[in-house]
Amino acid sequence: MDRGNAVSGIRVWSPVVFLLAFVAGTYPILAGIAERWVKWDEAYSHGLILFAVCLYLTVQKLRRVRPVAGFYWPWLVPLVLSAVLYGIGGMLRIEAVQQVMLLPILFSGLLVQWGWRQTIPFLIPIGLIVFAIPFWDYLAWYLQLITVAVNQLFLSQLGINFVVEGVFVYFPGIGAFEIAHGCSGLRYLLVGLTLTFLYSELNLATVRARIALISFGAILALVANWVRVFVIIHTGYATKMTSSLVNHHDTFGWWVFAATLVPVFVFARWLEKREDAAAPQDAPQSVKTSGTGRSALAGLSTSAIPLILLAIAFWPGTISRAGNVSTDVQHRGLDVFDSTEWLPLFGSGLAAWHPIVERPDRSFEQTYVRRGTLESEGQGQQLPHYFVGLYSYDYQRQGGEVIQYGNHIYDGEAFLPSQAFNVGPKGESAMAGVTISAHNDATPIYIAYAYYVEGRWETSELQAKLAQLPGAFNRRTDASLLVVAVRCHDCDGQTALDKIAPGIRDRAQDYIDDVYLERQ
Repeated sequence: MDRGNAVSGIRVWSPVVFLLAFVAGTYPILAGIAERWVKWDEAYSHGLILFAVCLYLTVQKLRRVRPVAGFYWPWLVPLVLSAVLYGIGGMLRIEAVQQVMLLPILFSGLLVQWGWRQTIPFLIPIGLIVFAIPFWDYLAWYLQLITVAVNQLFLSQLGINFVVEGVFVYFPGIGAFEIAHGCSGLRYLLVGLTLTFLYSELNLATVRARIALISFGAILALVANWVRVFVIIHTGYATKMTSSLVNHHDTFGWWVFAATLVPVFVFARWLEKREDAAAPQDAPQSVKTSGTGRSALAGLSTSAIPLILLAIAFWPGTISRAGNVSTDVQHRGLDVFDSTEWLPLFGSGLAAWHPIVERPDRSFEQTYVRRGTLESEGQGQQLPHYFVGLYSYDYQRQGGEVIQYGNHIYDGEAFLPSQAFNVGPKGESAMAGVTISAHNDATPIYIAYAYYVEGRWETSELQAKLAQLPGAFNRRTDASLLVVAVRCHDCDGQTALDKIAPGIRDRAQDYIDDVYLERQ
């Protein structure tokens, strides 16, 4: 009798022990994801609610299915493969790979213990959490481009004079809009997919109905964002950028999204009625297996071993680097200008502008003027003021990346862009450029910026994000943002940046290489 109780206990508790091993083995990534969930202005702020929903659905499914643990050894192959890919992502410091591998590791471990028939009912209850894992950020750039193309089509039907460059929409003589990360529609898409998958799991039985509802919900989520952006842009054009909607439109966006949910749920209800609801359903039964306590113990031990090895491999490095996060050491010894021609000033920006960079490990910010020009400025002439900023991350991790939601070249609520341009010799693009001005100050600020990621220069956010992949093979882990700017009223800021920015970039590269190559 005691042996029977022990066998039953192993069968019941082996999945629980595996989940604890899963948390231990992947904790650094799980902690980073949870950190994103509590940033309420980002695309993953629904993560905590979704986690609670997944937990509830999983418990309900456990009561119905009542799986019995055993040992299904063929599923060790995907488990080991997923764990190896997760480990490679960790060694190369590519968190997106580790995030993608989380669910394959989890489901492979359950398949080793439960087998296919017992695990497949948990695919949606557990898998819903995929819509709160941050690897979806890689879709944002493409969604931005689609949003720009759709609004370009809308605006062209109204006879409005506008120019589109990349993700910028310019209205000559009025202003410009940047279709930024937050305007990509990623938030609405993820929430829309979550709701439609959840409704399908709870109320729809056929695969065809589920696919129809999920597709319809995804399309309307994107349409909601397109309409939102179009209304904001057209309102800014019609009011000459004076409407409060231009700078404060988050609440408006969620109202538009809520409106699109009405047809989604009407369609969902129609699909539900269309299915044969009158057909009797068999009472859920537990899947009968011939597993023994020994087989359950074998399934637990073999599924937990890869996760224990991951914990041993990555926890020590995580703990040793914990004290290094966000130290914000000043870059020292960086000479961006010839001191005989340039004079540094007190200040870390131009007027009210400065880059917004969250928790860099090393930073440098300085404003300059040419020597011998301060007397002219004292006589009432507004002379050019220059700014150089260098922000570096020793290694990229969750909350400490050169490309992340909180990092911005300028504050989109305080400044308006008016033109995008390239900086560097003709035919080359050493740095990207943008011209901005404050709402209460018409003096333009010309900004050049570029990303130096693991030994590669890039001028766009997407390219800088992807630069981690080839950079993984040169043993570099650092990533930096270089910003050069000039503020002047009557000067040609673009020409000024063309003259000085490429040289500053070269000196910054030499300095960064010296700092990080010496550390290896």
